[in-house]
Amino acid sequence: MRRREFLKFLGTAASLAPLRAAAQEKQFRIELISAAPPTPEMLGAFRDAMRERGYIEGQNVAFDVRWPKRTFDDDPAVVTDLVNGKFDVIVAWATPTVAAVRRLTSSIPIVMVSVGDPVGAGFVASLARPGGNITGVSNVTNDLSAKLVELFFEFVPAKKRVGVVSNSYNSNVAVQLRETMSALEKFNVQTKVVEARTAEEYDQAFAALAAARVEGVILLSDPSVVEHAQRIAELARTAMLPTAFQRRESVMAGGLFSYGGSIPNQYRFAAVYVDRILKGARPAELPVEQPTKFELVINLKTAKALDLPIPPTLLARADEVIE
Repeated sequence: MRRREFLKFLGTAASLAPLRAAAQEKQFRIELISAAPPTPEMLGAFRDAMRERGYIEGQNVAFDVRWPKRTFDDDPAVVTDLVNGKFDVIVAWATPTVAAVRRLTSSIPIVMVSVGDPVGAGFVASLARPGGNITGVSNVTNDLSAKLVELFFEFVPAKKRVGVVSNSYNSNVAVQLRETMSALEKFNVQTKVVEARTAEEYDQAFAALAAARVEGVILLSDPSVVEHAQRIAELARTAMLPTAFQRRESVMAGGLFSYGGSIPNQYRFAAVYVDRILKGARPAELPVEQPTKFELVINLKTAKALDLPIPPTLLARADEVIE
């Protein structure tokens, strides 16, 4: 081969090398499954964090997002299809989701997001050493239950009848309910507990609360509360009821206040786990992370609509005030 032809050959080979490398690069498949539709902010946080770590959708990673029509019991195919999907990692938001996925696979790595008590639920042996195919981010919602009640009475100190909205389908909510009711006993108030998960059930729940003449409502942390945040805010506004949540999304929709960790931030941290697992780390040896920052978010516009003055001390402590 002449020198000129040889150099031309080298140039052609060099130009084709990146294309061959790209063609040969493995495309990982990541399943994002949840008990309710994740918000665009949650998905965006995860995708951005993955992109920062070199995972480009359509090139070396593909995402599949799904949730059941009502519950995993009503729509089991949402989960059973995962086993045949050949996913490299499953990212699961909330306790009911992890429980449903865990029943079907003990081999596919599962990264949990916003699970209140992973040890109590039996998902991991311990936070330090999970010991199985599950790791991720715990949400410590149970520990926040009493704090949410205390904050509630800083906002509305004179209230004597309080409503609590629960979802017994979520086993973690049962623990939250126990902690919440214990905290409410200290304030010597009458309580009305109602169940809700779907939009229709929230309509019925708030009708029952209005009939019971409650003066405020605490909504226990559950994906359905985020899913129906707009509807819940409308129902509370119509009934002129102050509302307390653990999720910022509910306050952005019109709730009075929230105190808790950020789910989008937890999705960002989930991407760290996914990256480490794709690079060979074992979930059994990745310690479960716990949120270290809890945000107080207040909707001042809602407070004004309720004719509810917010103490300056609370406004000063707020991480975010929506006006």
